[in-house]
Amino acid sequence: MKKLMIFSLIFSCLLFIVSPGTQALAAKKAEKAEIPVLLYHVVSPTPDPDNLYQFSLEEFEKQMAYLKDNGYRTLTIKQYFNILYGNAAMPAKPILLTFDDNSYDFYPNVYPVLDKYDMKATQFTVSDWVNGSWNMTADEITTVMDNGIDIQNHSVTHPFLTQLSYEAQYAEISGATTALKSLTGKTTNVFAYPYGAYNADTIAVLDELGFEGAFTVAGGLSTSESERYEIPRIMILNGDTLDDFVRKIETGY
Repeated sequence: MKKLMIFSLIFSCLLFIVSPGTQALAAKKAEKAEIPVLLYHVVSPTPDPDNLYQFSLEEFEKQMAYLKDNGYRTLTIKQYFNILYGNAAMPAKPILLTFDDNSYDFYPNVYPVLDKYDMKATQFTVSDWVNGSWNMTADEITTVMDNGIDIQNHSVTHPFLTQLSYEAQYAEISGATTALKSLTGKTTNVFAYPYGAYNADTIAVLDELGFEGAFTVAGGLSTSESERYEIPRIMILNGDTLDDFVRKIETGY
């Protein structure tokens, strides 16, 4: 009986020591994930003032400095989905940076800033545009990929998918998967809808091909309750000030 009482006392002490940390980690994993996902297109030293999708390089660097100075943690696409689906603990201020269209500006303008502030990001790549006159080269894509930039699927030709048949949508998405794997050696499993356009057929194709998730261009914060093929992103647009940026990452709008 005496031995049993001693064992019980030791076990209770161990529970007291171990439980708080264990319970905190479990609570962190169980917590509802809420993560801003930002969407950029062209980032230029001289953006066209009439083009909403061209953003100032100077302002972009201010934004990255703000994230760094205020404790935000940029995520890889794998980290993002692990947190979103409850497979990993969520850091205090997670954020996902995404860029669409593998446009020519990414390598000389965006990538050095991301590297300077030790930021991770995802580049949604249109496979037929690689090596195009307005787009990144294959060497640039593999270089940034080797240095913390995820390369994911943005279709073969960037069409309005809603105007295509199921079969044509399948060809656009699976064709880009094949082409990008040939280029990078990795299989893409996340999609961004060109022009933000999709329908039930698009979602069915993604599901059939086993995609982990897909991003829209609708505003709002992504959460663990977001539909996995309708994850919202927050567009950063020409003319957005730093105050606009802070509001968007805090509210989604």
